[in-house]
Amino acid sequence: MINKIWAILGGRNSIRGQMLWTFVLSLLLAVLGNLLANFFTPESAGTLTLFLNPLSFFLCFFIFFFLFTHRIVRTFRAITDGLKLIASGNLSCRVPAAREDELGLVGRNINQMAVQLQQQMERERQLEKSKMELITYVSHDLRTPLTSIIGYLDLLKTRKYQNEQEQERFIDNAYNKTQQLKKLIDDLFEYTRLTGGDVRLALQEVDLNSLLEQIITEFEPVAREQGIMMVKEQNPGPVRVRMDVEKIVRAIDNLLTNALKFSERPGEIRIELLQRKDHAVLSIANRGKPVTPEQEERLFERFYKMEPSRSDENMPAGSGLGLSIARHIVELHGGRIWLEHHEGHYKFWMEFMV
Repeated sequence: MINKIWAILGGRNSIRGQMLWTFVLSLLLAVLGNLLANFFTPESAGTLTLFLNPLSFFLCFFIFFFLFTHRIVRTFRAITDGLKLIASGNLSCRVPAAREDELGLVGRNINQMAVQLQQQMERERQLEKSKMELITYVSHDLRTPLTSIIGYLDLLKTRKYQNEQEQERFIDNAYNKTQQLKKLIDDLFEYTRLTGGDVRLALQEVDLNSLLEQIITEFEPVAREQGIMMVKEQNPGPVRVRMDVEKIVRAIDNLLTNALKFSERPGEIRIELLQRKDHAVLSIANRGKPVTPEQEERLFERFYKMEPSRSDENMPAGSGLGLSIARHIVELHGGRIWLEHHEGHYKFWMEFMV
């Protein structure tokens, strides 16, 4: 309490203290000025002195009070003018905040508010831009296979094929395009669900080592057809992780699909699972075409695509959402995902708490 009173009386950190000292100092200077005026006023002035003394006293007091409070009023006006500019939409405007009293505190709070509003506006602009990009990319990626499907069906409907082999080829191509379209729609649905903010994880404790064995077993036939060998580093025992099995399978599947699509042929994909104290680390490594640092930074961006090392009917063009979906899934589990790349050697890492 004593410190608070002393702070107020000191005036540096308090408007009330400053006003108090301004009043006292103005009063003292006005009295001093009045005494000096009386000292130099001739005695013959008489009744005129009695009239002028109170007038000069109040005049001196108001002049000194105005001069001493000028900086406070100027700061207050600058804050109100800045607030008007901020309210009109100029969020880059900043008000004076160097003072150590309440006006300085108000100024700092206003500037902080302006920064937060500016950041919020920027996030909203980015969100709106992202929505437009999403619509543009989806429209393009949906239209491309759909146009091909319509074209093949039109050829089949009008019987513009030379023989049964060509008819079968048209049917196979149309079917492959429908699978590509389904994959894109599934990826898009999964991405919007993961980024919607209302995802609920069905967590359960699972042996990640055993789950990984099952996933690799499903991938091996497709990899073998493309001249790629899948090699899993041996793990001594179970690695228990609390996870949403369906989503983690989707994330690992996306990473393996990405490695399969961009691996050099013949080649190999190496999978390693390690347990380090309180977390499990999964790595998926392969060799492929080198990328630039700029491309490497964009690999986890949604809709970012790179040309596969070889076009193959078993590996249709992707949606550009696979790695982005994997990242969102891992981060929802409180883990992290990253890439190490050196001259065409890619190693994706996924880390989970155990």
